[in-house]
Amino acid sequence: MILETSRLIIRPFVINDLSEFEKLLDIPEVIGWQMQKSNSEGFLSWHITNYINMDIINGIVCFGIFDKVNGNVLGSVGAGEHDDLHETEIFYNLLPDTRGNGFATEATRAVTEWAYRDYNIPYIIGTAAVDNIRSQKVLENCGYKFIDIKKLLVHITNKEYEFKYYRLYHDK
Repeated sequence: MILETSRLIIRPFVINDLSEFEKLLDIPEVIGWQMQKSNSEGFLSWHITNYINMDIINGIVCFGIFDKVNGNVLGSVGAGEHDDLHETEIFYNLLPDTRGNGFATEATRAVTEWAYRDYNIPYIIGTAAVDNIRSQKVLENCGYKFIDIKKLLVHITNKEYEFKYYRLYHDK
């Protein structure tokens, strides 16, 4: 599965992406990924094994976002079961120096369209920290509608945080 947009290639990671993938383990806001720095090859391998089932309903599928021109990694995007809510969630992250260019919105739209094309799901959710205005804008720009503020457990830290909860219903 490879998705192409006007500026991006969104594709499964491969083991040869390790050096590019490791850049994503330094994104300050993505604590769970930061905690995998000492296990970067194992963490990448885990993502690669998830492509076998491609299960966004009971599992997780994460793709790399790559610049179409130079092939560099810009971030990651995917969909999968939310730990607490047990609903299919869209997720994304970008390297800090690539933000503000619309890449997250472009990638989120592409993966949302793929999910609705390939899976029989009534809606996809998105969550964004209440203070993460940029992430909220990505969801809103992709048509996700704000529903509520929810206090959710971030399992990797074992702490609860408030998130804005969004949904995008599938128009069949």
